[in-house]
Amino acid sequence: MSCRAIIFLAIPALWLMLQVPVFLQMPLTPDAVLYDLQAHCLVQGGVLYRDIVEPNLPGVVWIHAVVHSLFGESDQVLRVFDLVIVLSITGILCRVVAARTDSRRLQDASMAGLASLLLMFYLGTSEWCHCQRDTWMLLPCLLAVAARKMCCVRFGYAASQRAFIPSGYHGRTFLLLAFLEGTLWAIAFWIKPFVALPAVAVMLVSRSQFASTQSWLKHSGYVIAAGAIVGLLGILWMVNAGCWTYFVEMMTSWNGDYYQAGRSRWSLERFQAHASRFWPWVMFHLPAIVISIRNRRSLLCACYLGWLLQAVLLQQLFDYVHVPGVILAIAICIRSVTEQLHASRSVGDSSLRSGNTARLQFHPVLSVVGLILFMSVVSSGISIQRRLPHLQTCFSACVYGSLPTDVKDSISQSPFPCWTELGPLIDHLRERNISDRELLAYNGNLIHLYPQLKFVPPTRFVYPDVLARCFPRRRVEMLQEIERRHVRYVVANLREDGWEDDVPPNKLLPAALEAGKSKLFFPYNQRPVFRSGSYVLFEVDSPPGSLTSEYFPLSQFHSKTLATGETNRFE
Repeated sequence: MSCRAIIFLAIPALWLMLQVPVFLQMPLTPDAVLYDLQAHCLVQGGVLYRDIVEPNLPGVVWIHAVVHSLFGESDQVLRVFDLVIVLSITGILCRVVAARTDSRRLQDASMAGLASLLLMFYLGTSEWCHCQRDTWMLLPCLLAVAARKMCCVRFGYAASQRAFIPSGYHGRTFLLLAFLEGTLWAIAFWIKPFVALPAVAVMLVSRSQFASTQSWLKHSGYVIAAGAIVGLLGILWMVNAGCWTYFVEMMTSWNGDYYQAGRSRWSLERFQAHASRFWPWVMFHLPAIVISIRNRRSLLCACYLGWLLQAVLLQQLFDYVHVPGVILAIAICIRSVTEQLHASRSVGDSSLRSGNTARLQFHPVLSVVGLILFMSVVSSGISIQRRLPHLQTCFSACVYGSLPTDVKDSISQSPFPCWTELGPLIDHLRERNISDRELLAYNGNLIHLYPQLKFVPPTRFVYPDVLARCFPRRRVEMLQEIERRHVRYVVANLREDGWEDDVPPNKLLPAALEAGKSKLFFPYNQRPVFRSGSYVLFEVDSPPGSLTSEYFPLSQFHSKTLATGETNRFE
């Protein structure tokens, strides 16, 4: 390796040194904790979908189960695995970018630049974007694209102009590559089925790179067959594990409500808020879309456009859904810049050899991408500066295994949960000697209580607040399950439910909620016994009553109280 290459590689290595200790100590999102709970349930002999409600395919639970079985139960193990996935994605995309030029210097510069940008982007996102299925399924997706590209190069337009269908040794290689691609697409599908749209886009665009429609159809048939085999193996596993019936019930009877609940919140205001959290990285989509439309033969561009469509049109407006799209957009932009620089260099060399001193034309995409690059680097520099004071503490925690709760709150980009407030509640729960399966976490971000206390959720509805919104027609079933399982304690978060005002230190609940407790929804209609900040522990001493499926219901009650002066009812 040349000295120049070592210098270029030092740039992304520096970003890793500055970001990774903090990244490894950031708390997991409720999604990751939920899949951990399901993986633990699976390993302990439980039945998926029956024991914990889950609207998605089981691929990510399989991954969690394997990772924790092999490397341990800590959160950092999952974050290390997540980082390995991101580094693998970065490596693949760097190879793609480097292939656009034969200049070693330009290859090293483009790879170092792309790696630095991808690491700056991903490690600078909030914890809601980490350890998520969408980023994980991008790895098998890119490997599938690479397998198809390899097949196109070996047996496509480079073969001949006649109707070429490989046979013999070449036929076996053709079949192997097709089955490899189909297996990779199927693995990604088991993680999240929305990958089907970029898969179809890649298959359709690749038609022009095969020698004939017949060879393309044969290859596509092999790919689909391999995917079907992997899908069948997964179904057989589910049948053998006893969860197939419950899975079918979820897909057919539950998920219609789940999809509608998510799409109903898709609004321009929420999209603007989402874009602001990704600013200025989201701007890479503008040149990337133009570049991809112009490059109709590019498999990577087809994958990107298919990915962008499924993320916007089919999925909910969550930040983590759009992380892979930004990663692909950055790679496409850097690849285009590399191509233009390579072309300019080639034209410049030809001009010098011919004695032509005419001014070279500079592609407009370079200036647009350059401006976005500048804004992104500045934004990342500000983000790193904010985290630098905690770098040493987080590094010590990586070695010795303990991070103060105030530092955990400082490095988190989401206000939920507040670990400095949650810590005293956890200590109080331990002092009460609460038994396993007696404590229910009401809000989504309180799911952290289960692994912190080494508890198993008392019902299959691990956080009723979220599930009542996702499945509003199942609220009665949730209440019946809470009664049947004899839940004794419930923890709720006033702030997460919309109560923004402070509560007097000597009060367990705001006065308005205490006065109208009998008319409130579960668990605010139960007896409060302890409060730490906005976290309230309730003892279940009466029938659950009702559940609400509204967002921030306490804020509506608070505004109604202020407007009418009434504190004795909640409607």
